[in-house]
Amino acid sequence: MKKHFYFAILMLLAGYCLSANISIQITGQSKAESLNETTFKSIRYVDMDDFNSLFKAIGKQDRSDNRLYLHIYDEQFIFLEASPYYTYKTTSYNMYYPLLRKGSKLYLPSIFVTEHLQTHFGSLVKRSGKTLTIAKPKDNSVMTIVLDPGHGGKDPGAVGKKLKAQEKVINLAVALKLKHMLETELGVNALLTRSDDRFVSLQDRTRFANDKKADLFVSIHTNSSKSTQSKGLETYYLSTAQTSDARAVEALENDVVERFEGGSAAKSKYDDLNFILSDLSQTEHLENSNSMAINVQQNLVAGTKALDRGVKQANFYVLRGAFMPSILIEMGFISNAEEEQLLLNEEYQERIARTIFEGIKRFKFRYDRIRNT
Repeated sequence: MKKHFYFAILMLLAGYCLSANISIQITGQSKAESLNETTFKSIRYVDMDDFNSLFKAIGKQDRSDNRLYLHIYDEQFIFLEASPYYTYKTTSYNMYYPLLRKGSKLYLPSIFVTEHLQTHFGSLVKRSGKTLTIAKPKDNSVMTIVLDPGHGGKDPGAVGKKLKAQEKVINLAVALKLKHMLETELGVNALLTRSDDRFVSLQDRTRFANDKKADLFVSIHTNSSKSTQSKGLETYYLSTAQTSDARAVEALENDVVERFEGGSAAKSKYDDLNFILSDLSQTEHLENSNSMAINVQQNLVAGTKALDRGVKQANFYVLRGAFMPSILIEMGFISNAEEEQLLLNEEYQERIARTIFEGIKRFKFRYDRIRNT
């Protein structure tokens, strides 16, 4: 008996004694969930990972200043490790017990769940006895994807040197096929910046994606070069162009502004302070944009057996205003006679659309897990 008594005391002092749990009833769900609690020094805590999973919350840690940014029900909370205080809408609140780190894990004081959530979300979170009834958490999975067929209308894009194929026609054909696959096979809402042959400014393309609260933005293009020997596939995400080839493609795509949107005066709009600031606000999406670009590029190359020109970075105007993971795909060189003929072939367009679809699907499954945990 004495041996067991001392063992229990030691466990309590060490702060690893499991306690009860919090009963969570999600609206519309028949069975209640349990949020397990752990006791540290007589204070009840919940595992941050468990909390995020149940509430579909997104937690982002900034280890440089020991902050935790918690997004739940479309609101943001800012916590400081080892501190009982957190910030919500510029106001500081006291949990009385600190946010704890144990190794790689963070633990949130249970009082935040049982009392503070109801204070901030009175219409969504209500407590009755030992049960917390909450509105069904928002599903953060990718639901809306905007496809952007490059060029259109008065802007034909690149024109083939042998068959005189127009880039705008190929881009739209592939986008329409890809839209059908995304909607019928992945169940997402796929929207087009243009569904016919009309001109849409670069700024309006990303504005459309933002207005529709798109989760992903995919701009579809066909490449061109002064050299008729240039060939292959490449996928871009936003950044400063790193190579001379990337800078050449960047100049080609951005030239639309001067040629069709009002000349140098219009171009200056894309370089003013607002767009510089928008670039800064996009930094959180760069890593995911890179990941999506890699997934799409790998599938494109595997599915078409075309030359792999890799994933690259460039400062495309059409990507600068999109506040979500965004990529620009160059499906081949219309200036290369062999690739021009392929790009005009409907079966090859179908294959291109299929490989882009598979790349987006692979990225979506991984990205959904991140956003929902």
